[in-house]
Formats: sequence, C-alpha cells, structure tokens
Amino acid sequence: MQSLGFSYALLPVLKKLYPDRDEFEARLRLHMEYFNTQPYLASFILGAVVRLEEDRAAGRASLSAIDAAGLKAALMAPLGALGDSFFWGSLKPLAAVIAVALVMTGVWWAPVLFLALYNLWHVGLRLSLLFWGYGSSGDAMALMERYSFTKMARLFKAISLSVLGGILAGISGWRPEFASNLPLPGPVMAGAALACTLIIVAVLRRGGSPIKFMLGLALFCLALAYAGVV
Repeated sequence: MQSLGFSYALLPVLKKLYPDRDEFEARLRLHMEYFNTQPYLASFILGAVVRLEEDRAAGRASLSAIDAAGLKAALMAPLGALGDSFFWGSLKPLAAVIAVALVMTGVWWAPVLFLALYNLWHVGLRLSLLFWGYGSSGDAMALMERYSFTKMARLFKAISLSVLGGILAGISGWRPEFASNLPLPGPVMAGAALACTLIIVAVLRRGGSPIKFMLGLALFCLALAYAGVV
C-alpha cells in the first residue's frame, strides 16, 4: 500500500550506504514488503529507518538488534491509529468549522485560512517528526512524551464542537416548529435543556450506548409532539 512510496523516499540513502548492487537490491526488496500507516506520521518511521540503515551499514548494529522491517511492523499500526484520530478526526474538522464560521460572516478568504491552518500543522509536524525519528531511533515513548497527540485531539474536538454549536445557532434557516407549548420562561427552558445534556454526558461516560440514546431521544420527542407539549 505505502511500501512503494516509502522505498522511493529511502532510495538516496540506500544508494549511498550500499554501493554494492546486490546488497542495495536486497535492502530495497526488504522495504518493498507490506507497509501501511498514517501518511503524516510515516515520516517518524522513515527517519528511524534511515538511522537503523546507517547503523547497519557502518557495522554498529548486531544481528540480534531490531531490524528496519521489525521496527516498521511494530510502529505502523499504533502510529496509524494515533495519526488518524489526530489529523482526520480533530485537526481537519477544526480547520473546516473555523473556515465555515468565517464564510457565514462573509469572509471571502476563509478557504485560504482553512488551507493555511491545516497545512501549516501537518507539514511542520512531518518535517519535525522526520528528524525526531532519526534522532530517537524510533523511540515511540519519546514521541508520545514530546507530542501530546491525544490531549491535543481532545482539545481540538472540543473547540470544533463549540464552533459548530455557534454555527448552528447562527443559521437563519431554523424554523420554530419545535418549540414548547408550555408557558415556561426562557431561562427555565434553557436550564432544562442544559440539565438534559449534562445527564446524557454523564451516562455516556459511564458506558451508555450513543445509538440507544439517539433512538430514545427520537421516541421521546415524538411522544412530546403527540401529547401536544411541543
């Protein structure tokens, strides 16, 4: 899947380290084996593999030491899951909702801002991780200590949801069909909605099923509409 691109990126290093044609081809075939991970975090593995190939060519790596193929196999799945959650699940949605919010206010350069926010992050990280992988020889624990991807992902997702809430509140196309028929003050209704939200969050954190909650809320709303409450 990604082995061809990974091997192509290694070509200058392999040609320099292995002037012997047979040895060069053997190492190249090794890196043509299956490899697939999050494409941005692949630069960390690439840097680490370059370091291992240098050690091997210089005779600093013993036969019992972990080989480049073993390192790739050990890192590609964890970094794939970590990178997907951070880049696809938090960074790109954050840049997108910020751009959409600006578009709704008439900012014409919002698409440019989206490209800038997203590309500056991932291009900068890819370059940094290449050197970090080389310097750490593929130490994933050091990577996690330096870059708190999980914490940043949670923060970005929270910001995205907050901005999205502001976008939905500002959409003028909402119609007031779903409104309470009870003579309750606005603050009371807002407080009830907040209480329901906090209860749902608490139950979900205790292992509740989101699917069951969605179905339950749909049935509850239908019951309220049938009873004439809303």
